[in-house]
Amino acid sequence: MNNQLVISDYIFPIHQYGKMGTIHSVFERSFNLKVQDQLINVANFHNYLSSFGMFLPDQLFQEIFPYVQQGNKVKITENQLTFYSTVGVKTIQLTPAEVVSLNITHFKLEKDQLRLLQDRLLARNLERRIGLPLDERAKHIFKKMSQKQKVWTLSEWQEVTNYLIGRGKGLTPSGDDILVAYQTILFILADERAAALAATLSAANLSTTDVSKGYIASSAKGYVNSLLYQLLLDLENHRDNRVDENIDRIIQIGHSSGKDMSFGMLLALQSVELDEK
Repeated sequence: MNNQLVISDYIFPIHQYGKMGTIHSVFERSFNLKVQDQLINVANFHNYLSSFGMFLPDQLFQEIFPYVQQGNKVKITENQLTFYSTVGVKTIQLTPAEVVSLNITHFKLEKDQLRLLQDRLLARNLERRIGLPLDERAKHIFKKMSQKQKVWTLSEWQEVTNYLIGRGKGLTPSGDDILVAYQTILFILADERAAALAATLSAANLSTTDVSKGYIASSAKGYVNSLLYQLLLDLENHRDNRVDENIDRIIQIGHSSGKDMSFGMLLALQSVELDEK
């Protein structure tokens, strides 16, 4: 991502959600726009795109940022965003734009690649680096999640989701990040547990942040952030020399989010039979 506007196909076209939105939250190099129940992450990160995100090049982002304050209204059309602010009105064009796929449900990873990923994740001592205290309750939950070929009951899924959702600090609590990445790997494996987990999450009244709800909703449909997508793409294409670099980039996301996601992937990999017969 450099000098062109980039949009995740998960939210494209963005006017599908409505004609007016509100600035939900504002950060140094990004903000979230809420349209009906959908969040759209508008950011200026050159190496990262949210599953429900849009990248604005430097100049465009700098032009609009003075008009971005929490609670401000934004008018949305097919090709424009108009920001209404106490300092004035600002319109930007959404064309030309590159629409990128961040859906991982079509990926097919061989067992060799899955074993490689598992080995690389194991080497990073993730259990001790996540944003949750590793108490007896957490150990019980993680042991259950990593149990090989486990057949889950609805109540067991509910136990895990009730424990993890909203648990931890930050914009995306650690428990949420672990579950989202766990589900992602199950999706790639075409594991029936992915659908069961998605159904449990969709039926639950999620006590977590709006931003985290956005990631959970997109992950339930097989969408991930661009760094996770790149890792899985390189694995599928047997670019083994890029795996460590990709994992390191993921681990650097947020305060603990990247470590939490990496740990969630590891739990899912441990829950399937990858040993050679």
